[in-house]
Amino acid sequence: MTAAKDVPSALMRQTLLDRDLVKPIERPVIRLLPWLEVVAIGGTAIVDRGAEALLPVVEELRGLLSEHRMLILTGAGIRARHVLGVGLDLGLPTGVLASLASVEAEQNGHLVAALLAADGVSYLPHGGVAHQLAVHLAAARAVVSTAFPPYGLHEVTPRVGKLPVHRSDAGTFLIADAYGAARCVYIKDVDGVHDGDKLVPRVSTSELRELGPAASPVDGLVLELLEQAKNLKEIQVVNGLTPGAVTDALGAKPVGTVIYAG
Repeated sequence: MTAAKDVPSALMRQTLLDRDLVKPIERPVIRLLPWLEVVAIGGTAIVDRGAEALLPVVEELRGLLSEHRMLILTGAGIRARHVLGVGLDLGLPTGVLASLASVEAEQNGHLVAALLAADGVSYLPHGGVAHQLAVHLAAARAVVSTAFPPYGLHEVTPRVGKLPVHRSDAGTFLIADAYGAARCVYIKDVDGVHDGDKLVPRVSTSELRELGPAASPVDGLVLELLEQAKNLKEIQVVNGLTPGAVTDALGAKPVGTVIYAG
């Protein structure tokens, strides 16, 4: 019987389940697209409001194409809530619910891509974003895709309930951190984080938790992901109903609220 051979490496004959053995050889994560700017358009906050809200945001993004290379992601809206409600009533598993809800986020993405088509912007499904984003951004200044993460029918939810815990806000952050993006901006219908009547320009994840769930304009899971992220250390939330807010955010100007890990 031929003896097993090892390929020389720091992990030779080590179990990958032992984090203490793996940790000493971990290196800083390479930022794959450090110039990328990820912009998430809220489904319920912006797209569901129709032309009055969406068209100004699209026109603002169009005006930024010459200066920025963007991955524009769209969230699911009110119709996703409807299909989730019907799916829960039917007793469907979490993975199926996630797949159903993601369809509306994809539809919203196709809408935005169609509005920007004259500028060379197109829609890419998850597979294209995962493997071909760089080449598409070499040909065009922006690409549109869905913010809903690509979890398939196998997804299980470790928490109470059957609703998928990873939704559009989380999906946006995960892909932005995976590519090592320069910036991650959430376009919502609120100015940012408020403490009473006062807008908070910068807030840490721990401070935001103390303000309570109602104060957070993004899914609470994003705060956990932000604290564990390898590349992104902050996100920015702006009001897409305020003209110029998106432009200021991508121009690194103080607008909305910056949420940072801490």
